[in-house]
Order: sequence, then structure tokens, then C-alpha cells
Amino acid sequence: MNPAQNVIDKFGGVKLLANEIGLKRSAVYKWTYPKERAGTGGMIPSDKMIEIIYASKRIGVDLVAADFFPEGIFK
Repeated sequence: MNPAQNVIDKFGGVKLLANEIGLKRSAVYKWTYPKERAGTGGMIPSDKMIEIIYASKRIGVDLVAADFFPEGIFK
């Protein structure tokens, strides 16, 4: 699973995550699209990470740094 989908799932879906960080759902969905489809290839834009971290603390979503990076990067 890519980092964007992992974080979206931890928030309980695109709608909740988008609402918590003040983005349209379509913008959050684009994180899961491949670059060929104008997406980010599964990566969350770095300028949104801090907003996501604050939102996770606010509503009690358990995130760790590894959630924002591809699997195996910390091995």
C-alpha cells in the first residue's frame, strides 16, 4: 500500500481527511493516482504533512513518521 492510501485509511477515508485539513476530496484522491494521471504516485505532498499530523492529534488518529514514506524505507 502506498503512503497516501495508508494515511487516508487511518483517517477513515478521503472525506474525513479532506475535511480535517481543509482540502477538496478530489485533491486528496490525487495523492493516490500515478504520476501519469496527474497524481503524486502515492506520496503525500510535504506541505500537507504537518497539517495531517496536527489533524491526527486533534481527532486521535495514530500516525507515525513511517506512515508518510514507502514501506521498507526505514529498514
